[in-house]
Amino acid sequence: MKHFLIDATPYAADNLTGVGRILHELTGRLFDIDRENEYHIFGFAPEIWPPARLPANFAYRRIRRWTPLGPLAMEAARRAYVRLRTARVPTDLLYCPLDMTPVRNGRTRVVCTLHDVARLSPQFLSPTPPTIRASARTNLRYRLARQADMIHTVSEFSAEQIAARLRIDRAKIRVISPGAGPLFTPAAPDPAVLARYGAAAGRYFLFVGQMGRQKNEEGLVNAFFTARQDNALAEDIKLFFVGDSSAMRDSTRQSLQSDAGRRRVRVLGRVGDADLLHLYRGAIAMTLPSFYEGFGLPVVEAMACGTPSIVADAGSLPEVSGGAGLVVAAGDQRALAEALARLAGDAELRARLHANAVERAELFTFDRMTRRLHELFCEMTDG
Repeated sequence: MKHFLIDATPYAADNLTGVGRILHELTGRLFDIDRENEYHIFGFAPEIWPPARLPANFAYRRIRRWTPLGPLAMEAARRAYVRLRTARVPTDLLYCPLDMTPVRNGRTRVVCTLHDVARLSPQFLSPTPPTIRASARTNLRYRLARQADMIHTVSEFSAEQIAARLRIDRAKIRVISPGAGPLFTPAAPDPAVLARYGAAAGRYFLFVGQMGRQKNEEGLVNAFFTARQDNALAEDIKLFFVGDSSAMRDSTRQSLQSDAGRRRVRVLGRVGDADLLHLYRGAIAMTLPSFYEGFGLPVVEAMACGTPSIVADAGSLPEVSGGAGLVVAAGDQRALAEALARLAGDAELRARLHANAVERAELFTFDRMTRRLHELFCEMTDG
């Protein structure tokens, strides 16, 4: 029997990030596939799953932040707990889904997830320069990742970037992609849900993600307006943005204040999965024209709903979308405008891409991710 330690400190039920979602899905599926090895999960949340849901070989421990340390509180608490736990309990493996915590006891292997090295890329754009603290934290994250026994990442693109930019042996990097949650399935959207957002099925494009930086939402807005000015899109077709817009560029906000912007473009902010499901299902396409992506989870969620995508030929996006959408040159607003018009006006193309999307989504599931991570954990601790 092996003893696995899982760092669940990135999980927060009231602010569920992509990493938090992966942790929730991973742990829940581990319950079903491994009743032999011991798992000790720790985090800041009161719980990840109700205690009654945990099998006998799983335990969860809530730890406290060291609040007097301010921004360092989470880092200090995580490190202290790992050091204490691995000193008291023989631990075969520590899994860190976000920030790597070093263990130097000669026994415990460490697997660290690193989604990308975007902050080392010139395509990582930010409306304001990073603070000294943010730069230091980024450098620390990458430096610690080099100390892991194995790095798990989410795409072949990210694996190659990590190996090259951090100078890590490619053999120490394993690609295991996440998937869409079980809620995301193909079906007709609920008109009542769409109506709450001023949407109608098949009459809008959708962007999902954290705006700003490398996402290129400004290029998408400009391309959308170009297609409208060319009369290539019907008058009633709209563009919806879902996600955190706090980092949206001022120039983009200003363009949305125009008459055309107010009528045809809406920034919805954060949307819960129950409604996001129907926004995906009802969209002409999910649009993600980023300059850099380490994975692109919204593309996978859209595919699971049968919705095609329009993506840039940057980062992992062509790798993930496969034949389930259109690919345009990153930063080419004219090509993006033409792709919007093409997909909106070609029902046969949409039907073909819908079928491709549903088929391709089967390659990206949390069940598959969990099985492969479990195999990695066992592989790392055999012998």
